[in-house]
Amino acid sequence: MYSLRLLCTHLLLLAAAALLSTANPTSSHAFNCNGGSLYFTAHPADVFLYQNPDLFHDLYVYRCVTTVVFTSGDRGIVGNHSRSLEQGMEAAYSWMSGDDASWQTDTLRIGENDVKFSTHSEAANMQIVYLRLPDGGPAGRGYEVNGGESLPKLYKGDIETITTIDGNATYTLASLGNLIAAILYESNATDVRVLDYKTGIPDDEDARSDHADHVVSARLVVDIMKREKSKATLQGYAGSFARRFDSNLNETGLDFKRKVGAFLKYAEYDQHMCQSYDECLNNLKDDVQHRLFQDHDVLYAAEALEREYYVS
Repeated sequence: MYSLRLLCTHLLLLAAAALLSTANPTSSHAFNCNGGSLYFTAHPADVFLYQNPDLFHDLYVYRCVTTVVFTSGDRGIVGNHSRSLEQGMEAAYSWMSGDDASWQTDTLRIGENDVKFSTHSEAANMQIVYLRLPDGGPAGRGYEVNGGESLPKLYKGDIETITTIDGNATYTLASLGNLIAAILYESNATDVRVLDYKTGIPDDEDARSDHADHVVSARLVVDIMKREKSKATLQGYAGSFARRFDSNLNETGLDFKRKVGAFLKYAEYDQHMCQSYDECLNNLKDDVQHRLFQDHDVLYAAEALEREYYVS
């Protein structure tokens, strides 16, 4: 009887895993898993600062989680810095899933475009798409090292094209929109999670504003969802703006501990980020840090870790 019960349990788990990783039968099976949650985030750090602990909850129940990262988060730095941030994302996802197996990055064809695509060697429910657009900076002005190109400039029509930091792809606003549409279609997600698409696009370095990349990445996804008449449930998350509100994560609770733990695992690969929660708190009052950086994710990480707010 006991062996039969074990066999039945094993068969049920196999069936559940198969359902979780089943592709949309009408798609070209671009992704390892389909359905579940599709996260769109502006920079590698954002998903840990603003869209967690929801991310942890999805991974905890072995839901299919596809994450699309618009920019490299390079902050105007050349070299291996951006790839290190991607490795930080992967390490943090592994930490949350409880599986330290390796990740593999390949080139994946989605629609008419080739993108960088990372998958976990053991957990088939985790996959990350890196678009590798240049970081636009808080006000969307871009950085000199990337020719001043930025997603906000593309969205507002100030530039006609934007080229990835590795030089492997160049997009117009239309072609980038078509890529997003293809990702929505291929993922067949039931929930689409973006940053704050309701706040205004900033045009200065005002710390009270959200980061321009946050806003524009979210608006672009919402625009395409409307165009494609997507039936997925949309969830928007407050970005830098959330620090105006009271903290809503209990510092003794599991959600807070998991959020901080995942962020600090990511931060091991990000040379600008605080490496402990106490250091994050100190950054809030560190005048030197504020003179060196305008990047909200770096300066206000502690406040983001204490909060998760929805805008829709």
